[in-house]
Amino acid sequence: YADGCNPVLLRNKQTPYIHFSHKNKFGGQAQVTILSYLYTKKKYPLYFGLTNRTVNNIPDTHLAWTDNGNTIPESGEINYFNIQDIVQQEIGIQLSTIRFLGPYTLGFNLKPNFTTLAEYKSYGISGDVAAMLQPFDKLDVTLRLEDILWHKYWNSGTLEIVSPLIMGGIHYRFSTLQVGLERGSRIESNTDPHYHVGIEYEKQEQLFIRVGTSHSNQFTAGIGVRIPLFNFSYAYLHPDAGSPFEESHVISAGINLDDLNRIKGKITP
Repeated sequence: YADGCNPVLLRNKQTPYIHFSHKNKFGGQAQVTILSYLYTKKKYPLYFGLTNRTVNNIPDTHLAWTDNGNTIPESGEINYFNIQDIVQQEIGIQLSTIRFLGPYTLGFNLKPNFTTLAEYKSYGISGDVAAMLQPFDKLDVTLRLEDILWHKYWNSGTLEIVSPLIMGGIHYRFSTLQVGLERGSRIESNTDPHYHVGIEYEKQEQLFIRVGTSHSNQFTAGIGVRIPLFNFSYAYLHPDAGSPFEESHVISAGINLDDLNRIKGKITP
């Protein structure tokens, strides 16, 4: 649940933690840093996440065209000295929790955000709603509606809207193996399907080996290590064969706050 994508997965989190992750996406084209905190001392867990996403070296070409008067862009009319690099930065906040309704677990995300792009600024908000049913032990069936009422208001007067994404999934836990699958699409015409498939192998609750694939990655692979107090993970995402982007890398680390309190108790005079 490091990224907080599906809020109902909070049901499987029993201990509080602080988590940090950094994504070097598409061969360094984008940088995403996430800092999150999970509070589990009450009946319902509460997740708080802070995300910073930056894209550097974006060519700004809107001043590069020097029209000769016929209003038709031609290669000889480009002034390359008027092309400047700009930066896009987005800061997002996420608040998540769950509630129980009979055999169902309901999850909720609230996601305000603030974006700057060159001299333009925007603020927006969206939300997610998810439900999970556990027909029997070790099996989770989920349904998620992501980006509900996704609106972003720019100071240029533009309103940006994204249609919701609906995803259904199943997740099964064997003794040392976990398997997950989800599939869906945006609620609009002519959209490509989204899907994610993943397998995680656990060895003695300390080493985790992960492989998978998705609609945007030809394959993914990763490794995780859990030791007292800390856990570390690394993931490699290889893009689809038809994608213009390069590979992505993700590193993350978490601190188990229950373990931290136990250690503090042992070293306290």
